[in-house]
Amino acid sequence: MLGMLSRYILHVGMMWRLRRIAAGLRQQDVADRVGITTTRLSAIERGEQEPSELDRKSIERVLPDLPSSLERRSNH
Repeated sequence: MLGMLSRYILHVGMMWRLRRIAAGLRQQDVADRVGITTTRLSAIERGEQEPSELDRKSIERVLPDLPSSLERRSNH
């Protein structure tokens, strides 16, 4: 059973993945801009690794927000 922190990490990773795909970006594109490996980004998106504070800030800066229509659907 996933703990609350684990569920949060998984949710954040999935949202970042949705935002990346909606923006038409590859994992390599985001990883290069953030300064991490694609392996690490992939693990973060799958909720297998917790992003550092620097990772969080960098990923948030690189990824555009989801279009509001997609965001509404992902929250239901």
